[in-house]
This record gives sequence, C-alpha cells and structure tokens, in this order.
Amino acid sequence: MLIIAVCEDSNTDRKAICTIIETFLRSQRIDGTVFAYDSAEKFISAIESKKLRFDMVFMDIIMGDMDGMTCARLIRQWDKLVKIVFLTSSTEYVYEGYEVNASGYLVKPLGAEKVTACLQKTIDEVQGLSKETIAVTSGGVKRRIPIDDILYLESRRNQVEVVLAAPNERLVVYTRLDEFTQRHPSKMWLRPHKSFVVNFLYVEEYASDSFVLRDGTVIPISRTYKNATRASFYNLLHNK
Repeated sequence: MLIIAVCEDSNTDRKAICTIIETFLRSQRIDGTVFAYDSAEKFISAIESKKLRFDMVFMDIIMGDMDGMTCARLIRQWDKLVKIVFLTSSTEYVYEGYEVNASGYLVKPLGAEKVTACLQKTIDEVQGLSKETIAVTSGGVKRRIPIDDILYLESRRNQVEVVLAAPNERLVVYTRLDEFTQRHPSKMWLRPHKSFVVNFLYVEEYASDSFVLRDGTVIPISRTYKNATRASFYNLLHNK
C-alpha cells in the first residue's frame, strides 16, 4: 500500500491536491492512503514518530516558520528513499532541490492533469524500487525478500545472517558474505567492514568510524573500507 503525505499550509490547496490524489488512486485501483499536514513541523513529527513510512510527499516550499526546503533536508537525515515533490509558485528553488534529490516540481496553480502526471511518474519510481528482491533459502525454506526490507547483513564464519527491518526477524543463509553479495547484487549495498553489508536506505547517521541504523544498531567502518564506503555513500546520496 502506498503511503502519501501532502504538506501544504494553504487549506484550499491542501484539500484540492488531496482530492486529486485520492481520485486518481481510486480510478487506477491503487491501494493507497493520503495524510494531510498543514505545517512542516507537524510532518516532521510524523516522520520522527516512525509510526508511518511514507512513499512520497507533496511539499509546499513556502510555508510558515519552517519552509519546505528546510523540511526536506531534515527528512533526508531520516529517510533517503521517500520521494519528494515540491509545490511552488515559482521555479527559483529548482537548483536547491538537487540537494535533497527531489523527484519533481509542481508550479501553482495546481491542475488535475499536472498533479496526476507527476503522481503516476512518482508511483512508477516507487514501484520500481520495491520490485528489487532476492531469493534466499533459510532453515530449508526458500523466501523472496524485497531489498528494502533488509537492514543489514552480517558474516558469521561460513554463514550470513540476514537481518530484516521487521523486529526480531533474522535469517541464516549458509554461504560466505562475498558470495552472497555477488549472487545478490544491489545498488543499495554498502560494505563498511569485512563482516558487514549495510542497506543504505536504513542509514540514519554516518560518522567517520560507524553507521547508526534506524533501529539504533551501530555498524563499524574499518580503515580498510573507509574510503570506498565514503565514496559509495555519497554517490548513493546524490544519485539514488
């Protein structure tokens, strides 16, 4: 199911874009829910609560105390996957949008045709990411797992522990870590240590010697992998 946010301080514009999105989802028989926020602060609170993981957000740039661009920079500290579409009355902020990997801009006044075209493009991008899966056998059972469900991989001698984002889910696969990543390549893999592979999507903090993941897990970055990890991380950050 798609989780979509609309962050817009104009009551009229907020209601209008929510109606357009909901009408489109119904017409295309797409399972989705739209959450509306009238300030950047309220949307940030929803992100911080971690009760919802948004697939996309339609974000007004010019709002009250916190503008949409500042809000987007904060969002990227917690979530590098969510698609951000800016709502604006001018195109002067387009270049700033590259900093937060914006998926698009909608210039006001908003019309149904413009909104639905952008929405369809963004949905295609989200669904394209979610289709990336790997097939693993653990405990004699073969499972297909979406890449974006994997928190990290840990090598334990001749085993790889696949740690899922869902609480307390760990799968043991009898193979070496190098063989596992060669068999299941993904642009989201980061290799900070000989014993660990991290999913970029779940990196919440990046220090010089460690990654902190969304669940609080600390993954060490060794000297051997430090430079390559840094290059891979920033390449994904700016080109994902």
